[in-house]
Amino acid sequence: MTTRPVVASAEVPVSRVARRRDQKVQDILTAAADVLAERGFHGMSLDEIADRLDLTKATLYHYFPSKEALVSACLEVLATRINDRLAEVAADSAGTASERLSRLIATQLVIIVRDQPQMARMFLQPMDWPETYRQRSKALRRQHDMVFRSVVREGIASGEFDVDEQIAMHNLHGAINYVPVWFRSKRKKDIEAMAAAVAANLLRLFRASS
Repeated sequence: MTTRPVVASAEVPVSRVARRRDQKVQDILTAAADVLAERGFHGMSLDEIADRLDLTKATLYHYFPSKEALVSACLEVLATRINDRLAEVAADSAGTASERLSRLIATQLVIIVRDQPQMARMFLQPMDWPETYRQRSKALRRQHDMVFRSVVREGIASGEFDVDEQIAMHNLHGAINYVPVWFRSKRKKDIEAMAAAVAANLLRLFRASS
C-alpha cells in the first residue's frame, strides 16, 4: 500500500514560507513609507531602507526591482488598505449617521496616530512627488474623502446633520489631520480615549440644533 507523506509534509513549509514572505513585504513597505515621510521621494534611497531592516540591497531588489516599484507599492498597498478599512466602517449600517461618522473619525485617528503615522505625513504634507505619483496620491485622497462624505451626505439627507457639506468636510479633515501635531501619548488607552473625545466634539459641528 502506498502512502503520500511527501505531499502532506510539503504543504506546511509552503504556507510558512508564504507567511514569512508576506511579513517581509509588509516590513519593507512600512520602512519605505517611513523614509518617504521623512525624506520625500527624491531623498529616499533603497540603501537606507535596507539598512533600517538589516537587509542586503540584493534582498531588497528580490522583492522590489526598483525604487519606483517600491513607491508605487507603498501608495497602492498601504493607502488602499487604509481606505478599505474606513470603507468597511462606513458601510456598516448599524446606528445613525452620527454614530457611523463617530466611528469613522475614531478609526481614522487611531490609524494616523498609532497604526500608520507615516501615511499621514505622506498624504497630508507637501511631497516632492513626480507627476505620476502625485496624480495617484490625489486619487487616493479623493477615495478617502468620499468615504467620510458618503456618511455626511446621508446625515444631511435625513435631516440629522445641518451643515454646508463643503465647509463641514474641510473643517472635519482639518481637525482630524491636526491631531498628530498636538497629541503625544503612545499608550493604547490614551489614544482610544482621545479618539473618542475628538469624535464627540467634532460631531457637534454636524448635528442639527434641536
